[in-house]
Amino acid sequence: MKKKLKLWSLGIFIILLSIIVYWFYFSKPTSFPTNEQLVAEMNRVFPKATASTIQDTIPIDERHVLAPFISKGDDYGLSYWVWKNHKWKVVSINTKGKPMLWKLNKNDPSSFYFVWNIDPRDQLSSIHYYLIRDRGFRIAEGIEHYNPRVQMEKRVSVQEKTYGLMQLPDDWVKFMNVYNKVESAKQSPERDMFFGWIPYDQKDKGIFPENSVNGSSFSNGEVGLEYLMILNKGDIEIPR
Repeated sequence: MKKKLKLWSLGIFIILLSIIVYWFYFSKPTSFPTNEQLVAEMNRVFPKATASTIQDTIPIDERHVLAPFISKGDDYGLSYWVWKNHKWKVVSINTKGKPMLWKLNKNDPSSFYFVWNIDPRDQLSSIHYYLIRDRGFRIAEGIEHYNPRVQMEKRVSVQEKTYGLMQLPDDWVKFMNVYNKVESAKQSPERDMFFGWIPYDQKDKGIFPENSVNGSSFSNGEVGLEYLMILNKGDIEIPR
């Protein structure tokens, strides 16, 4: 009798534990906080943000939301929110909105997004994003290997809205999947692929967006953000 009671108690305990674990880690997100709550939480976690106005809340999926904002000092920044442990958490804040790459899943390029919030004082017309793999030559075990340059480009207008996000294009994802597979099979991966961007003004001239870079940032280490290189036209090869 005592043995059956112990087994019954253990079964109840396992069921309750499973319910708690599911509730804490896997339950569906509740409604997203209000703009006022977002501002209060951002300034509590990172006082340097001095957030004042939430421009928008942009769901990427049900557990990731991008919230561009304007600070009390009229800086244009970005905040990153994730549903985790049964609550919405701000996992990163940038007081400047320079383009970044947000990797929702670092092992899946299809989950990568370019995000930005450009200060209007920079008067940009568009951003050109690039995926580049430099050409290279090496000799391994007496065999010559040549890697041609790969250059992919995507233009995004920033005239209508200062902020936005863009999922990596399908052809970029296909290339990265092949590239990652090849490099992971090597004993010494080359890591010769990178992302970059060129900002263009109203006259289609490349400029440096001084009001959109060099801000302060906060991160709790739970967000996959990659900085992008600011390129110039000399870094880009024009097909002949």
